[in-house]
Amino acid sequence: MTEQLIDLKQLLLLIHQNKDFAANFILDEGCTIRSEDPKPLVKVLNYLINYLTPLTPAPLEISVDLRGQDVLLSMMAYTEKSDPEPLSDQVAETLNGYNAKIDTIHESGKYLQFKISFIR
Repeated sequence: MTEQLIDLKQLLLLIHQNKDFAANFILDEGCTIRSEDPKPLVKVLNYLINYLTPLTPAPLEISVDLRGQDVLLSMMAYTEKSDPEPLSDQVAETLNGYNAKIDTIHESGKYLQFKISFIR
């Protein structure tokens, strides 16, 4: 299988179109990564969206930022939940295949955010 260029902005917009969930987007142009297979990444992004959506009545806040050494994808839900369920271990495992790592930021009673850094 040959490596292909994955445009994260286009991928997120396609997922949004197919899932039809409420979200606010701030998506930089040129946020691309290289991979042989985008399907596992699509599954992880769907999993994270499915995880966050029931936590809030508000739209999700989703952004992709083009930075010097990496591309940062952020997903955030405003939520009053104080103790959300842990993420599946497979999320971090799958993201390793894309040269990416995920950080979870949770401010109890305010928001839950996932930050995924794709090293370029």
